[in-house]
Amino acid sequence: MPACLVNQSGAEAMALDRQQKQQFQRLIQHWYACCGRDLPWRRTTDPYAILVSEMMLQQTQVERVLDYYQRFLARFPTLAALAAASLEGVLEVWQGLGYYRRARHLHQAAKQVMDRHQGVFPDTFTEVAALPGVGPYTAGAVLCFAFGQRTPILDTNVQRVLERVFVRRPAARTSVRRKRLWRLAAEVLPRGAGAWIVNQAMMDLGATVCTARHPRCARCCLQPICAATATFEAQPDLFPYAATVTEEASLVAEATGPAYGGGTPPPHVDGQKRKRRRQTRNDAS
Repeated sequence: MPACLVNQSGAEAMALDRQQKQQFQRLIQHWYACCGRDLPWRRTTDPYAILVSEMMLQQTQVERVLDYYQRFLARFPTLAALAAASLEGVLEVWQGLGYYRRARHLHQAAKQVMDRHQGVFPDTFTEVAALPGVGPYTAGAVLCFAFGQRTPILDTNVQRVLERVFVRRPAARTSVRRKRLWRLAAEVLPRGAGAWIVNQAMMDLGATVCTARHPRCARCCLQPICAATATFEAQPDLFPYAATVTEEASLVAEATGPAYGGGTPPPHVDGQKRKRRRQTRNDAS
Protein backbone atom coordinates (compact mmCIF):
# COMPACT_ATOMS: atom_id res chain seq x y z
CA MET A 1 0.00 0.00 0.00
CA PRO A 2 1.42 3.44 -0.87
CA ALA A 3 2.76 5.50 1.99
CA CYS A 4 0.40 8.36 1.23
CA LEU A 5 -2.59 8.97 -0.99
CA VAL A 6 -3.41 12.64 -1.32
CA ASN A 7 -6.99 13.41 -2.28
CA GLN A 8 -7.01 16.86 -3.87
CA SER A 9 -10.75 16.94 -4.41
CA GLY A 10 -11.42 18.02 -0.82
CA ALA A 11 -11.10 21.44 0.70
CA GLU A 12 -7.46 20.90 1.58
CA ALA A 13 -4.86 18.44 0.38
CA MET A 14 -3.47 16.06 2.99
CA ALA A 15 0.01 16.90 4.21
CA LEU A 16 2.77 14.33 4.17
CA ASP A 17 4.03 13.23 7.54
CA ARG A 18 7.69 13.07 8.44
CA GLN A 19 8.03 9.34 7.75
CA GLN A 20 6.46 9.66 4.29
CA LYS A 21 8.76 12.50 3.31
CA GLN A 22 11.86 10.73 4.59
CA GLN A 23 10.98 7.53 2.72
CA PHE A 24 10.48 9.42 -0.54
CA GLN A 25 13.71 11.36 -0.04
CA ARG A 26 15.73 8.25 0.80
CA LEU A 27 14.50 6.22 -2.17
CA ILE A 28 14.90 8.92 -4.79
CA GLN A 29 18.30 10.13 -3.53
CA HIS A 30 19.64 6.58 -3.55
CA TRP A 31 18.39 6.14 -7.13
CA TYR A 32 19.93 9.41 -8.27
CA ALA A 33 23.32 8.49 -6.80
CA CYS A 34 23.61 5.60 -9.25
CA CYS A 35 21.31 6.56 -12.13
CA GLY A 36 21.21 10.36 -12.36
CA ARG A 37 22.37 11.86 -15.62
CA ASP A 38 25.77 13.54 -15.70
CA LEU A 39 25.02 16.85 -17.41
CA PRO A 40 27.41 19.80 -17.79
CA TRP A 41 25.13 22.34 -16.10
CA ARG A 42 25.07 20.10 -13.04
CA ARG A 43 28.80 20.58 -12.56
CA THR A 44 28.55 24.31 -11.91
CA THR A 45 26.94 26.74 -9.51
CA ASP A 46 27.27 29.69 -11.90
CA PRO A 47 23.73 31.14 -12.03
CA TYR A 48 24.33 32.51 -15.53
CA ALA A 49 25.31 29.11 -16.92
CA ILE A 50 22.37 27.49 -15.17
CA LEU A 51 19.99 30.11 -16.57
CA VAL A 52 21.34 29.43 -20.07
CA SER A 53 20.69 25.71 -19.64
CA GLU A 54 17.19 26.24 -18.26
CA MET A 55 16.23 28.56 -21.10
CA MET A 56 17.54 26.08 -23.68
CA LEU A 57 15.78 23.14 -22.04
CA GLN A 58 12.36 24.71 -22.36
CA GLN A 59 10.47 22.42 -24.75
CA THR A 60 13.71 20.88 -26.04
CA GLN A 61 15.27 17.47 -25.37
CA VAL A 62 18.40 17.31 -23.27
CA GLU A 63 20.35 15.57 -26.01
CA ARG A 64 19.77 18.46 -28.42
CA VAL A 65 20.74 21.07 -25.85
CA LEU A 66 24.15 19.61 -24.97
CA ASP A 67 26.06 20.91 -28.02
CA TYR A 68 24.27 24.26 -28.08
CA TYR A 69 24.95 24.83 -24.39
CA GLN A 70 28.71 24.35 -24.80
CA ARG A 71 28.80 26.45 -27.96
CA PHE A 72 26.79 29.28 -26.44
CA LEU A 73 28.99 29.54 -23.35
CA ALA A 74 32.12 29.40 -25.46
CA ARG A 75 30.87 32.44 -27.39
CA PHE A 76 29.32 34.25 -24.40
CA PRO A 77 31.13 32.98 -21.29
CA THR A 78 29.73 35.60 -18.90
CA LEU A 79 26.65 37.71 -18.35
CA ALA A 80 28.64 40.78 -19.32
CA ALA A 81 29.70 39.19 -22.60
CA LEU A 82 26.12 38.28 -23.47
CA ALA A 83 24.77 41.69 -22.49
CA ALA A 84 27.38 43.42 -24.67
CA ALA A 85 26.65 41.23 -27.70
CA SER A 86 24.29 42.18 -30.49
CA LEU A 87 20.96 40.40 -30.75
CA GLU A 88 21.95 39.26 -34.22
CA GLY A 89 25.06 37.59 -32.80
CA VAL A 90 23.02 35.84 -30.12
CA LEU A 91 20.48 34.55 -32.62
CA GLU A 92 23.28 33.33 -34.85
CA VAL A 93 24.65 31.07 -32.10
CA TRP A 94 21.10 29.95 -31.24
CA GLN A 95 20.39 29.09 -34.89
CA GLY A 96 18.85 25.62 -35.20
CA LEU A 97 17.66 25.27 -31.59
CA GLY A 98 14.31 26.89 -32.36
CA TYR A 99 11.92 28.89 -30.17
CA TYR A 100 13.99 32.02 -30.74
CA ARG A 101 12.03 34.01 -28.20
CA ARG A 102 14.10 32.18 -25.59
CA ALA A 103 17.30 33.66 -27.03
CA ARG A 104 15.80 37.14 -27.02
CA HIS A 105 14.68 36.72 -23.43
CA LEU A 106 18.11 35.47 -22.37
CA HIS A 107 19.77 38.47 -24.04
CA GLN A 108 17.33 40.85 -22.33
CA ALA A 109 17.86 39.11 -18.97
CA ALA A 110 21.63 39.60 -19.22
CA LYS A 111 21.15 43.30 -19.93
CA GLN A 112 18.75 43.62 -17.01
CA VAL A 113 21.19 42.03 -14.56
CA MET A 114 23.95 44.34 -15.76
CA ASP A 115 21.76 47.46 -15.60
CA ARG A 116 19.69 46.85 -12.45
CA HIS A 117 21.94 44.60 -10.37
CA GLN A 118 25.40 45.96 -11.26
CA GLY A 119 26.28 42.69 -12.98
CA VAL A 120 25.67 40.57 -9.86
CA PHE A 121 23.12 37.84 -10.49
CA PRO A 122 20.18 38.29 -8.08
CA ASP A 123 19.53 35.60 -5.48
CA THR A 124 15.93 36.22 -4.41
CA PHE A 125 12.87 34.65 -5.99
CA THR A 126 11.22 38.00 -6.73
CA GLU A 127 14.27 39.39 -8.50
CA VAL A 128 15.04 36.26 -10.52
CA ALA A 129 11.39 35.76 -11.51
CA ALA A 130 11.34 39.36 -12.76
CA LEU A 131 13.93 38.58 -15.45
CA PRO A 132 12.55 38.31 -19.01
CA GLY A 133 11.41 34.80 -19.89
CA VAL A 134 11.77 33.54 -16.31
CA GLY A 135 8.76 32.05 -14.55
CA PRO A 136 8.31 30.24 -11.23
CA TYR A 137 9.97 27.01 -12.43
CA THR A 138 13.10 28.65 -13.86
CA ALA A 139 13.44 30.99 -10.88
CA GLY A 140 13.24 28.05 -8.49
CA ALA A 141 15.73 26.03 -10.55
CA VAL A 142 18.32 28.83 -10.59
CA LEU A 143 17.96 29.52 -6.87
CA CYS A 144 18.27 25.84 -5.97
CA PHE A 145 20.97 24.75 -8.43
CA ALA A 146 23.11 27.90 -8.27
CA PHE A 147 22.58 29.22 -4.75
CA GLY A 148 21.71 26.08 -2.83
CA GLN A 149 18.34 27.38 -1.71
CA ARG A 150 15.53 25.02 -0.72
CA THR A 151 13.19 26.13 -3.50
CA PRO A 152 10.69 23.81 -5.21
CA ILE A 153 10.50 23.28 -8.96
CA LEU A 154 7.52 21.98 -10.90
CA ASP A 155 8.10 21.08 -14.52
CA THR A 156 5.97 18.45 -16.23
CA ASN A 157 8.33 15.63 -15.20
CA VAL A 158 8.25 16.60 -11.52
CA GLN A 159 4.48 17.10 -11.66
CA ARG A 160 3.99 13.64 -13.15
CA VAL A 161 6.15 11.95 -10.52
CA LEU A 162 4.45 13.71 -7.62
CA GLU A 163 0.94 13.09 -8.88
CA ARG A 164 1.54 9.43 -9.59
CA VAL A 165 3.24 8.77 -6.28
CA PHE A 166 1.06 10.80 -3.93
CA VAL A 167 -2.19 11.95 -5.56
CA ARG A 168 -5.21 9.65 -5.84
CA ARG A 169 -7.67 12.13 -7.37
CA PRO A 170 -6.34 15.43 -8.75
CA ALA A 171 -8.32 18.58 -8.12
CA ALA A 172 -10.77 19.38 -10.92
CA ARG A 173 -9.71 23.01 -11.24
CA THR A 174 -6.30 23.48 -12.84
CA SER A 175 -5.42 26.45 -10.65
CA VAL A 176 -6.12 24.50 -7.47
CA ARG A 177 -4.26 21.49 -8.80
CA ARG A 178 -1.16 23.53 -9.60
CA LYS A 179 -1.20 25.33 -6.26
CA ARG A 180 -1.32 22.07 -4.33
CA LEU A 181 1.35 20.47 -6.49
CA TRP A 182 3.66 23.41 -5.82
CA ARG A 183 3.03 22.91 -2.11
CA LEU A 184 3.78 19.20 -2.45
CA ALA A 185 6.96 19.92 -4.45
CA ALA A 186 8.16 22.09 -1.58
CA GLU A 187 7.14 19.62 1.08
CA VAL A 188 9.22 16.71 -0.27
CA LEU A 189 12.46 18.71 -0.26
CA PRO A 190 14.96 18.04 2.53
CA ARG A 191 17.10 20.79 3.95
CA GLY A 192 20.66 21.44 2.88
CA ALA A 193 22.25 19.94 -0.22
CA GLY A 194 19.55 17.27 -0.31
CA ALA A 195 17.16 19.75 -1.95
CA TRP A 196 19.52 19.99 -4.95
CA ILE A 197 19.60 16.20 -5.25
CA VAL A 198 15.85 15.62 -4.85
CA ASN A 199 14.95 18.30 -7.41
CA GLN A 200 17.41 16.89 -9.95
CA ALA A 201 16.30 13.34 -9.19
CA MET A 202 12.60 14.05 -9.70
CA MET A 203 13.32 15.58 -13.11
CA ASP A 204 15.50 12.64 -14.15
CA LEU A 205 13.08 10.02 -12.87
CA GLY A 206 10.23 11.63 -14.79
CA ALA A 207 12.31 11.88 -17.94
CA THR A 208 13.76 8.37 -17.95
CA VAL A 209 11.56 6.06 -15.84
CA CYS A 210 8.22 7.62 -14.89
CA THR A 211 7.56 8.68 -18.46
CA ALA A 212 4.24 9.97 -19.77
CA ARG A 213 3.31 7.21 -22.20
CA HIS A 214 5.32 4.15 -21.22
CA PRO A 215 6.29 4.31 -17.54
CA ARG A 216 8.80 1.68 -16.43
CA CYS A 217 7.13 0.92 -13.12
CA ALA A 218 9.06 -2.32 -12.55
CA ARG A 219 12.33 -0.33 -12.62
CA CYS A 220 11.13 2.59 -10.52
CA CYS A 221 12.72 3.25 -7.15
CA LEU A 222 9.44 4.72 -5.89
CA GLN A 223 7.34 1.67 -6.69
CA PRO A 224 6.98 0.68 -2.98
CA ILE A 225 5.26 3.99 -2.17
CA CYS A 226 3.60 4.87 -5.49
CA ALA A 227 -0.18 5.25 -5.63
CA ALA A 228 -0.32 4.72 -9.42
CA THR A 229 1.62 1.44 -9.42
CA ALA A 230 -1.05 -0.34 -7.39
CA THR A 231 -3.80 0.60 -9.84
CA PHE A 232 -1.88 0.41 -13.12
CA GLU A 233 -3.24 -2.96 -14.26
CA ALA A 234 -6.74 -2.32 -12.90
CA GLN A 235 -6.96 1.18 -14.39
CA PRO A 236 -4.82 1.36 -17.54
CA ASP A 237 -6.55 4.61 -18.47
CA LEU A 238 -4.28 6.32 -15.96
CA PHE A 239 -1.69 6.11 -18.71
CA PRO A 240 -0.75 7.86 -20.91
CA TYR A 241 -0.50 10.79 -18.54
CA ALA A 242 -2.02 14.04 -19.75
CA ALA A 243 0.02 16.86 -18.26
CA THR A 244 -1.22 20.39 -17.76
CA VAL A 245 0.23 22.61 -20.46
CA THR A 246 1.91 25.74 -19.19
CA GLU A 247 3.83 28.53 -20.90
CA GLU A 248 6.98 27.64 -19.04
CA ALA A 249 7.53 23.91 -19.48
CA SER A 250 11.19 23.18 -18.93
CA LEU A 251 12.50 19.68 -19.57
CA VAL A 252 9.16 18.54 -20.98
CA ALA A 253 10.77 16.12 -23.39
CA GLU A 254 11.50 12.62 -22.19
CA ALA A 255 15.01 11.28 -22.51
CA THR A 256 15.74 9.20 -25.59
CA GLY A 257 18.71 7.47 -23.97
CA PRO A 258 19.31 5.73 -20.65
CA ALA A 259 20.29 7.52 -17.48
CA TYR A 260 23.94 7.27 -16.56
CA GLY A 261 26.63 8.38 -14.20
CA GLY A 262 25.05 9.47 -10.98
CA GLY A 263 25.38 12.99 -9.70
CA THR A 264 26.29 14.94 -6.60
CA PRO A 265 25.88 18.64 -5.92
CA PRO A 266 28.87 20.75 -6.97
CA PRO A 267 30.89 22.51 -4.26
CA HIS A 268 29.19 25.30 -2.29
CA VAL A 269 25.66 24.27 -3.27
CA ASP A 270 24.89 24.34 0.46
CA GLY A 271 24.47 28.10 0.31
CA GLN A 272 27.98 29.34 1.06
CA LYS A 273 28.34 30.72 -2.45
CA ARG A 274 25.11 32.67 -2.03
CA LYS A 275 26.55 34.32 1.08
CA ARG A 276 29.69 35.32 -0.77
CA ARG A 277 27.67 36.81 -3.62
CA ARG A 278 25.67 38.90 -1.16
CA GLN A 279 28.94 40.19 0.30
CA THR A 280 30.11 41.06 -3.21
CA ARG A 281 26.90 43.00 -3.78
CA ASN A 282 27.36 44.89 -0.52
CA ASP A 283 30.94 45.72 -1.41
CA ALA A 284 29.86 46.98 -4.83
CA SER A 285 27.34 49.34 -3.28
